[in-house]
Parts: sequence; C-alpha cells; structure tokens
Amino acid sequence: MALQKTSQDEQKPERLNLSGALFRSVESAVVVADAQKKITAFSQAAERITGFRADDVIAKPISSLPLPLKKIIDETFTSGKPVLDRPVELFPEREDKALVHANTALCLDNTGRPVAVVAIFHDLAAARKLELRTRRIERLASIGTLSAGVAHEIKNALVAVKSFASLLDEGKAEPEMTGLISREVKRIDTLVSQLLKFAGPAKPAFSPVSVHELLENSLRLVQHQLKTHKIQLVRALGAGADTVRGDGKQLEQAFINLLLNAIEAMEEMGTLTVASEIVIATDHISRFEPGNKKQQIQISIKDTGSGIPRELIPRLFDPFVTTKPEGTGLGLAITARIIHEHRGRIKVESEVNKGTTFKITLPLVKPE
Repeated sequence: MALQKTSQDEQKPERLNLSGALFRSVESAVVVADAQKKITAFSQAAERITGFRADDVIAKPISSLPLPLKKIIDETFTSGKPVLDRPVELFPEREDKALVHANTALCLDNTGRPVAVVAIFHDLAAARKLELRTRRIERLASIGTLSAGVAHEIKNALVAVKSFASLLDEGKAEPEMTGLISREVKRIDTLVSQLLKFAGPAKPAFSPVSVHELLENSLRLVQHQLKTHKIQLVRALGAGADTVRGDGKQLEQAFINLLLNAIEAMEEMGTLTVASEIVIATDHISRFEPGNKKQQIQISIKDTGSGIPRELIPRLFDPFVTTKPEGTGLGLAITARIIHEHRGRIKVESEVNKGTTFKITLPLVKPE
C-alpha cells in the first residue's frame, strides 16, 4: 500500500504516511480502521486510555469503539478530510470523561481509493493530572524538609516551656496564666507531632491486612467520641473481599483521622456511615496497571455534618488547609499521603449543611 501526502489538489483527502504516523505517535494512542470500517490496529496507549483490550476490538466494526471516537472516524471516511487536534470526550456519560485531543487522516492507495483511517489521540486529563501531581509533590517535598527542621527546634524549646509551666502550677502563681500556657503548649505539641508525621512518616511495612478488621479497630478507638456526641453509627461493610497489601498501623491512622473529622463536623445527633464495596478498577480508576479490570475495595466514610465549602475542596489535602478554627490542617494531608503510598486513591464529595463523604479506593490482593 503506497501512502503519500498530496499538496496539489486541495479537494483530495489528505494522505498520510502510516508508518511515519505510528513512529511519531508511540506515546499517543493509535487506532486504524480499514475500508470496511473494521479495526485493524489498536495500540497499547489506546488500551490504556480507553480501558479496552486490543484482542477484544481487533477485526470488530468501529461501533465497538467509544461512540465519540467512532463518529470522528466515520466523519473522516465520509468527508475525506482530516480531523485536526479536536478535543473529544470519549466517555461523556462518566464522571471521568476521558478528554483527549484527536487527529485523523484518510489513507489512500495508488488509485486514490480510501483504504484506512488512522486516528491518533492523547489523554489531556492524564497530562494535566500528572502536572498537578508533580507540582503538589514538589510543594510537599519542600514543606516536608522545612517542617522537619522547624519541628525539632520547637520540640527542644518545649522542654523549657513545659518546665516553666510546671513550676508556675506548683507555686499556684497566676493560675489563669498557667492554664493558658499549658493549653498553648499542648496545642504546639500536637502541631509538632503532626509535622513530624507529615515530614517523614515511617516507611510502610507491607503485608496482607484485612480492611474490615482495621475499620473495626478504628471504630473501637473512637467509640467514646461517638457516645459523647450522641452520634449514630451505621455499618455497611458489604465488600465480599477485603484483603489489601499495606501497613495496618498507617491505614488505621488514616481511617481514624477521617472518623474523627466526621465526628467533629457533626457536633451532636448526627449519623456516621462506614461502608465498603467492591469496584472494578479500570484505567480511569487506577493507572498503576494500565488497562486492568481488577477488583478494588472502596471504603466510604460519610457524615451528616456541616459540609465543606466548594472552593475549599480542591485544596483540601494540601498542608495547613482546614475548616476547623483550632485545626492544624495536617490531618488530611497525612491521610492522603498514606493512601497514595498504598497505591490507593482518596476523594471527597461534600455539600454545605448536608454532609461529607470521603471515599478511599485500595487494590485488593488474594489472601495468603
């Protein structure tokens, strides 16, 4: 098949050297459909972006593809004109719409007859997410380095302050000032402890652990707060499998952080729902194993509290961002870091005066 690009006749379809296009687009997704509108090539990048397997679509009609992708291939066959750098949502009905930039070209044989359409596209959402994640990692790394040094210095200073507060208390001198110092020292001590955890948490010791068991342990630890605030607990642990590879202590810390946040958001007479379910991991859920469709466990912690302002949600997992007057803004940052180190994802859904739901997704493993 001889493929060439013509510049003499603007009315003729643009011709494209197929091998050259594939060579230049190794990092982009490539889909080729023949004159019978059957798929003849489906690259590894196309598998990663769409979640489809090449073996399932090769030799199938283009109707097997996502509808927006089928439409631009049909358009190129019909008009004979290329699609150039067009934004396309592959899955407009989904939450993750998979926004891509698509290009197509019509390939002709020596007689000018159409023999194939090549569609080349790359994932814009993934590129943007990677850029944002890289920026966040850089920002967190610099903050972590700074906080580690500051934390050790403050820790040393607290020894003297605590001793002074104890002497004042024993002498019963200015009891109001003594109470103030003690209260502020406790607050600083809490901040420093969280800074140290955030700056350099212990390296996770991975082993197979039961998520349901960790959740039950975490709920037992916050049982007193639930009773004090008269909060109703609803368990809906429906996941049939719950074994993940992780550090039990760190995952418990993450769960406890979220449970305490939920309790504090409700104050009194609310409902705390802790649920689990099995979800199917696709490329849009997990990019650790591109194109996979493995099962994952999703843990939901839902409260009926005050909710989170919409403008705060995108920055919620950044350090020092908090909705609580006395909060340090490090609890959620630490939680997010733990979940990401466990190859999981965490997201939040919230509405002011109606409540908040945190959803954690972790990859399942077969129990040993």
